[in-house]
Amino acid sequence: MEDRQPIYSLNNSQDGLVSGEPSPEEQEWTDKGNAAAEAENYLEAADAFQHAVALNPGNARSRYNLALAQQLHGDTENAIAGYRRAIDLDPQLIDAYTNLGNLYGELGLQEEALETFQQGLEFDPDNDELYASVGDTYAQQYLYTDAIQAYRQALILNGDNGGAADNLRDVRERVNYQTRRVMEQEKHIDENPADAIRYAELVNLYLDMHRYDDAISAANQILGLEPDDRAGYDALASIYEAMGDRDQAAEAYQRIVEIAPDDAEAWEHLGTWRSLQDDTDAATGAYARSVQIDPARYTARFSLAETYLDSERYEEARQVYQGLLDDANALDSDDLAAAYSGLADAYNSLGQHDEAIRTSQTLLEQFEDDPEGYYQLATAYDAQGNYDEAIETYRKAIHSDPLNADYYNDLADTLREAKRYNEALEAAQQAIAMDPSLTLAYETLAQVYEETGHPEEAAAAMEQANTLKSAQE
Repeated sequence: MEDRQPIYSLNNSQDGLVSGEPSPEEQEWTDKGNAAAEAENYLEAADAFQHAVALNPGNARSRYNLALAQQLHGDTENAIAGYRRAIDLDPQLIDAYTNLGNLYGELGLQEEALETFQQGLEFDPDNDELYASVGDTYAQQYLYTDAIQAYRQALILNGDNGGAADNLRDVRERVNYQTRRVMEQEKHIDENPADAIRYAELVNLYLDMHRYDDAISAANQILGLEPDDRAGYDALASIYEAMGDRDQAAEAYQRIVEIAPDDAEAWEHLGTWRSLQDDTDAATGAYARSVQIDPARYTARFSLAETYLDSERYEEARQVYQGLLDDANALDSDDLAAAYSGLADAYNSLGQHDEAIRTSQTLLEQFEDDPEGYYQLATAYDAQGNYDEAIETYRKAIHSDPLNADYYNDLADTLREAKRYNEALEAAQQAIAMDPSLTLAYETLAQVYEETGHPEEAAAAMEQANTLKSAQE
């Protein structure tokens, strides 16, 4: 597929970055940022726009300018956070949707990219470039039928959109190629309809095409031929996993472990889907069985520890994380850092904050700027009432991972405890911008409004929190 260059629009007009209607001082910094951007000095531009944002945090266009400068400088994650906040302030800032979606795509976050482009289309339904971007995103996920429809809509809106036309032809070629492969495999099956392996190949082809009903039919053919073998259930498991059907996936893996009770990998998969069913006891049992069969299966040990944390079995979680650290020589660097942060989390959950601090500091000594290390350290400081240290450390966590909404929310709550209300308001709003479904952030926002004498705003925030709770239940 031909790669279309991302559209990094500089403004909604034709001259310089978007400036909005700033105060004289804000305008001065905006002008400095524009000049630096025109000279392609994006780091200097970002610094200038940061000053403009500080003067007027509610100006969406200043936020957009800062995010764009960060994007062009290569500061991708902070750019994403900035675009989300700009959109939160001005939902009709279409360029922000375009740039944000492209950034998500560059990071391989295709679902987030698609959602962003579609949100932009709600405000600008005649934007052919947004439809072309939707098509690109579907194509990246091999959802070719959806991609074709999006490209067609882009061409309906603008018949001269060459990128959409080229990519439409490319996707059509891919669909035709997939269809030919299916026909060839069907012919191969006709030569020996009793060969279950040939149906398994057909299942894989249908999965690539997202033709799930056909894939299930082929898997059932395998079961009909070999009802006592696991091959058919393996096929069903892969299909239901691709569909995200947690109940059917769990049932498939349950049948697999009954047939192959010593398969540690199957037990681990069963644990994953039981966890997604919110069946914590069954998930814990499956993970524990996986670890019992294969103690070197570290992914299952991590999942077991996380499930213990989620079910408030903190001491058991601590023991598993400590056991992982006892096997530190067998862990890669990412797993070692995760074991330290998990152990610190367990200590915090147990109320053993001094131990959490020591563990977090050990993590940070080995892995500088690890966001979870800073987060667990900040959590411990917060629990001890050491708000200044907690605030500084939460900010370090955010600097290392600007896309984590929980970090912003916990920072907001600590700023509220410290009665730094303006900063708390900004952090809570940023948390909501990063994750509009984060109920806790609305509750934090409501507390800030309540404590600053804004009962109507507090009530509105709590209403949103309650609406989200109801929807999640």
